[in-house]
Amino acid sequence: MEAEQSIAILKALADQSRLAIVNSLLERSQYVEEIAKRHGLAASTVSFHLRKLEQAGLISSRKEQYYVVIQANDTILDTTLRQLVAAPTTGRELQDGRMDEYRRKVLETFFRNNTLVKLPAQHKKRLIVLEQFAARFEPERRYTEQEVTELIMPLFDDYCTIRRLLVDEGLIRREGTVYWRAIKDGELPARQGLPQQPTKGSGPMPKKNKRTDIKRICKQNAPDMGIYQIKNKVNGRLYIDSSTNLEGTRNSRMFQLKMGKIVFNRELQKDLTEFGADSFEYSVLDVLDRPEPDDNVERLLMALELHWLEKLQPFGERGYNNVKAFQRNLAKLQLHDGGNLKAE
Repeated sequence: MEAEQSIAILKALADQSRLAIVNSLLERSQYVEEIAKRHGLAASTVSFHLRKLEQAGLISSRKEQYYVVIQANDTILDTTLRQLVAAPTTGRELQDGRMDEYRRKVLETFFRNNTLVKLPAQHKKRLIVLEQFAARFEPERRYTEQEVTELIMPLFDDYCTIRRLLVDEGLIRREGTVYWRAIKDGELPARQGLPQQPTKGSGPMPKKNKRTDIKRICKQNAPDMGIYQIKNKVNGRLYIDSSTNLEGTRNSRMFQLKMGKIVFNRELQKDLTEFGADSFEYSVLDVLDRPEPDDNVERLLMALELHWLEKLQPFGERGYNNVKAFQRNLAKLQLHDGGNLKAE
C-alpha cells in the first residue's frame, strides 16, 4: 500500500459520522436514503461522506433500477493498523544517514582519546554511549564481574555505574555474578565505533565533504528503477509500467490487487473484479543501470518502457496499456532523439 492510500483511509475514518456509516454498512448494504434516515443526516451530507469513503476504497456502490446501493469493502476494512502504517515511505536511506550522523556527533562530544569524559544526562544520548560499552561484550559469552570491570575500565573509571546502567537498559544480562550480552532477533553488530580522534593540525571534516559522503551513501542504497509488468494468468493480458522504486511499487501493486481496488487502470480493475487477485502476478522486466548525476532519469525510463511496450504490444486484447498514449510518447521521444528509439 502506498503512503497516500494509507493517509486517505485514515482521513476518511477520522470523522464520527463516517465511522457510524461504515459501521452500519458492515451489517448490510443500504440505499443512500436509508443511510440518511438511519443517521439523521441530510441526503447531501450523506453523499459527501460516501464520496470520501469511496475515494479511500472503504465502500463501493452499484445501481439497482432507480436506486444506488452502498456496500462496505470488507477486504480493505480487514486491513490491520500494522499494514496501514507500514506503507512505504520515501527517504529511508536519508533518515538512516541522519541518524548515523547524530550518533557520530554524540560520540565525538562525550568521548576524548577513546575514553568517556562524562555520561550524558539525556536518555537517548546515554543509550548511544552505553552501546559502545555493550559492543565490547562478545555475544552470548559469560563474563565474571572482574572481567566486566576490565572491559569497562579502559573507557570509563566509574565501572560500577556503567555496569548497573548496562543491566538496567537491557544491553547486557545478569544472573548472580555472571554477565552476558544476548543477541536479539535482527540485531546487527556494533552500530558505530568510537570516533577517530583528529591528529594534530587537522580540523573537522568540512560540511561540504559530509554532504558529499551522505549523497554518495544514498546513491549506493537507492532503490532499483526499471520496468515491471502485471500479468493476468487467466487470459495472458499484460500491464506494463515504469517505476523509480521497483520494490516499493511491487508492495503497493500487490496490496491493491489483494484489496481488489485498482485506481490506475479501468480495464485491469474489471478483470480483477472478474478473476480475483490470485489470477495476477507481478514481475520485473528490466532494471535501469544506475544513472549518472547529469542523466535525465525520466527520459531514460520512458525509453526503456517504450522499448518493452513495442516489444510485447500489451494493447487491446493483449493487455491493459493505452495504444494512443504509447504512440504519443513514442513520437515525443523520437522527436527529442532525432528519430531513434534506443533502449540500453
